[in-house]
Amino acid sequence: MTSSPPPDRTEALVLAPTPARTAAGIGLMVALAALLLRAALGQAPLSQAAMIAVAVVALALARTLWRGRGDSLHWTAQGVVDGQGRVIAARHAIARVDRSPLSLKPSNGFNLAMRGPQPRAWQPGLYWRLGRRVGIGGLTPPGVAKAMADRIALDTAPPPDAS
Repeated sequence: MTSSPPPDRTEALVLAPTPARTAAGIGLMVALAALLLRAALGQAPLSQAAMIAVAVVALALARTLWRGRGDSLHWTAQGVVDGQGRVIAARHAIARVDRSPLSLKPSNGFNLAMRGPQPRAWQPGLYWRLGRRVGIGGLTPPGVAKAMADRIALDTAPPPDAS
């Protein structure tokens, strides 16, 4: 009889945006663009151009939210990985998890302080990565985000001093 390897418990949690939050985010961006375009009609040319530019940015953000609505983040042996297998935060590079209410973090999310600078990346509503910080959350359920933050903190904590 052969023994099977122990189950891989490193992928304990999957964090994905909820459909309702994603729809609300996309709807708000489209509504903002519509209001800006409507307000731009009676403005001076310079103001009109600025409002149209901001409306285009809002529509581009709505499109990015739409494209990323099926993406998710996974806590694996490599670290935080997105649904396409890209490593967002390598496990060995995570210094600490920050969920404090006064930190600059995504809504319903948490920050990861990294040991070194990371390349910039951004998936609206799911994560951003800038310098030594990775922000995770936004359109994600708060309970699952908190559980993932706690799990990452446990898994990356230094071993207790054996004195």
